[in-house]
Amino acid sequence: MANRQQVIDNQMLDDGIFDTTGFTTATLLSGGGGCLGTSLDLTGTGSYSYACGGGPVSDYANAIDNKWFQSGGTVGSTVFDLGFNATKAAVFNSIDHGPLPGESIESTVYLSNDKVSWTQAVVERVWLEGFMANTDILWDGFVYAVGTGTTDTFRYASVIHGGPGSLRDDGDDEINGLMGLKADFTGNPTDIPEPASLALMGLGLAGLGFSRRRRKTV
Repeated sequence: MANRQQVIDNQMLDDGIFDTTGFTTATLLSGGGGCLGTSLDLTGTGSYSYACGGGPVSDYANAIDNKWFQSGGTVGSTVFDLGFNATKAAVFNSIDHGPLPGESIESTVYLSNDKVSWTQAVVERVWLEGFMANTDILWDGFVYAVGTGTTDTFRYASVIHGGPGSLRDDGDDEINGLMGLKADFTGNPTDIPEPASLALMGLGLAGLGFSRRRRKTV
């Protein structure tokens, strides 16, 4: 309950949709595989159905859409280039089954400027309705932004399944893609970054029961 109140007091919850317009998607540099998945519901039927396909993993990792891949379990194996020195990174994940919200944040993110030294990221904001305008599409997981908890910037992000930053660890995750952000959660890298917002690791999201979208699964 203390973590829940801190999440609310520090304005980490956005009960809305992450608008991807004008943002640049990060580029997968290495790693990734498992099921190269395509979530099938594009109209809001409430289905988690998906199909595993073939082709290069970049087709599933370098755009924010209904395609996703699964990351490795070692820091530095699945690495994204954010495209500029970002202060935060937005993580877009897909959901292939319940329970929620654990299934929606089942990864840990690490940040770096040299792909050698990695800092574990902390969660700084969660968009409860994901990024799809149709809130009946259930596979569209919570979008969450991470940072270092300081004003430090970073160029690269490594995603692992499970780990200390996840709410659930069942041996895999479903990553749609990443985006680099400025300190104010915008994507234009031309302005000078502002001081980072307060970052908290202990979200306690499992007890929130907060999303209108998720109520349909109860």
